[in-house]
Amino acid sequence: MLQLIYGALMAGHKAANAAATWPTINGSWIPDTMFTHQPFLLNFIDNTILIHFIHRGLAYIILGLLIYWSLQLFKLSATPILSKAAKYPLIMVIVQVILGIASVLTSSSIVPGSWGGFEWMAQLHQLTGMLLLLSLVTILFLVRPKIC
Repeated sequence: MLQLIYGALMAGHKAANAAATWPTINGSWIPDTMFTHQPFLLNFIDNTILIHFIHRGLAYIILGLLIYWSLQLFKLSATPILSKAAKYPLIMVIVQVILGIASVLTSSSIVPGSWGGFEWMAQLHQLTGMLLLLSLVTILFLVRPKIC
């Protein structure tokens, strides 16, 4: 949920080109401009560099957790439908991270009022985020205890 909120903040602030570099944020792993706004809490919703840092950091954490979770899920002796569905969250999170990186790297080519590479990457990134969430809900539905 927090990742979705920070994704919305990224889009709402049009923050992608505030740090159009990867893997670092404008050359820093931990940018020194993350807490420049006053009052302090305003940074968490208005400072585009801190928004980048949180959104990217959460993405890496989610990627790691989903890899681990998927490996555990693959070990389950499951129904045929769960066996087929188990791969989709992992695929979606990998595609999601790649599209997020592509969105950041193409953000320097934004032309106001024009649809280009960045807009395609950003829209595909958001669509894949929705598909990732749907795939996770599907897995949770398939592994839930059945009540007769």
